[in-house]
Amino acid sequence: MILSTYSYSPVWSQSNLECNYSGTQSQMNVCAEREFLTSDLELNQIYNELISCLIEKKFKTLLTEQRTWLRARDSKCKKLANNEAKGGSMWPMLFNSCRATSTKARIEQLKKWKKQPA
Repeated sequence: MILSTYSYSPVWSQSNLECNYSGTQSQMNVCAEREFLTSDLELNQIYNELISCLIEKKFKTLLTEQRTWLRARDSKCKKLANNEAKGGSMWPMLFNSCRATSTKARIEQLKKWKKQPA
């Protein structure tokens, strides 16, 4: 199962950009997207490792849980970005920073799943 796919992103075309969040808003937006994409790749790797070793019942449980989490994450992060930036230039940074933070927390949850017996 593919959780998210990016065929092209300005993040990858600006890979030499140092991310210290003290540059222009455009640079900060790129850095936030890069941070999210990096955490999303790690999440997908851990998720795929996990589903490969689960019995069908636990797989279905995890799949349902993961889909619910993805919808909730994106909804929560859109609301946060909309409330803070109201469509302004900070919106992408706020949205992607929120998704990165939520994704990192989910990674830790999935690592706990991996420790459970299949």
